[in-house]
Amino acid sequence: MAEPAQQQVNLATLSLEQLQLVREQVEEEIQQLSESIQQLRHASNKYLEAKDAMGGLKGTEGKEILVPLTSSIYISGKINANEKVLVDIGTGYFVEMGIDQGQGFSTRKVQLIQEQVNKVQQAITIKRQNLDQIMQVAQGKLALYKQQQAQAQQAEK
Repeated sequence: MAEPAQQQVNLATLSLEQLQLVREQVEEEIQQLSESIQQLRHASNKYLEAKDAMGGLKGTEGKEILVPLTSSIYISGKINANEKVLVDIGTGYFVEMGIDQGQGFSTRKVQLIQEQVNKVQQAITIKRQNLDQIMQVAQGKLALYKQQQAQAQQAEK
């Protein structure tokens, strides 16, 4: 996952309004990364389901099954040959593989997805650290502002 070049900003030089905008942007980025993790986990679960389904095919020749036509319509069918499966390898391409090869493919995809999840989680951790820094600077500026207001009120008396 290639990260765009990020510009370093000295948080101390930003106004409270600018810090608020930066905080909102970082929170939005964290939300988007969290959604990416959910999508990756969903894809991983699909590959695990496919692997389990392929494992269930072994020794089922001649067995009657229900074949889905849509998500709610099924027809009965009979398994003729169960040594080979068609595996979707992405972008609409299917490859005929043996069951063990198909399960291996699914396992590799799950591992690849898990690596991506780990990278996204690291990015979220960094974003949360940045968010903490932003909040600390904003709280410091707010405390300083309140202190200056209190001093101004004391000077008026």
